[in-house]
Amino acid sequence: MAHLVLNCDGVDLVTDKLGNVTTIGRAPSNHIVIDNPTVSAQHAIIGRSADSYRLKDLDSTNGTQVNGVFITDVELKDGDKIRFGSVVAVFAGCCRKARYLVCSTSNQPRRE
Repeated sequence: MAHLVLNCDGVDLVTDKLGNVTTIGRAPSNHIVIDNPTVSAQHAIIGRSADSYRLKDLDSTNGTQVNGVFITDVELKDGDKIRFGSVVAVFAGCCRKARYLVCSTSNQPRRE
């Protein structure tokens, strides 16, 4: 099962296994909560189908990037570098698990 590794203030945080649908955003109702002002309340979603995972931006204010390119919907590959607002993550095929994930980072400039 796949995971995300988020870098929060220089510390790598590893998510639990990604499910069939994993929501990402600032709101507490998300599966992965990122407490950062550059991340939208409902920022993005990762969906699994067969042997692949797709990342979709949910029309977030500051966008979602994969490997430096703003995306709307893309298939993820192992090692892809993802940016939710100013928060950086890496998509990984397997990693150790973390019990919780609430990421707080510094305020970064917003996309115009």
